[in-house]
Amino acid sequence: MYQLRKCERYTNWEATEAVDLNPEDFRDLSFPYEGEDEEAFVNYIQEFYYEDWYELCDELEESGKTEAADAIASLFEGDMEIYSSTTDKTETMWFDIGEADPSWTKYGGFNAKFNTLSEDY
Repeated sequence: MYQLRKCERYTNWEATEAVDLNPEDFRDLSFPYEGEDEEAFVNYIQEFYYEDWYELCDELEESGKTEAADAIASLFEGDMEIYSSTTDKTETMWFDIGEADPSWTKYGGFNAKFNTLSEDY
């Protein structure tokens, strides 16, 4: 007796709702925005995602820029909605053969010995 399962791989693209941010609101902060164009501004904002952006929000609120703080919070923690998915277009599907094993949590509880996946799809 063999244990098989069907598997699929797909990609989703998700986004938050768009927010309005004024670069001038960020020029007088402890880590000021000093750029002059859209690319510089989006890179400046992204740096805070990897740092402690809560401090950025606190600083914005302390300087009376509550709307900017709320927009940053929405941008970084807002609900994401799928706007495109490969499930709408095509699938990458394969079969695994092996055995169910709850300790293989990274693989959905299945210890696959072989599969029919061809990376040429």
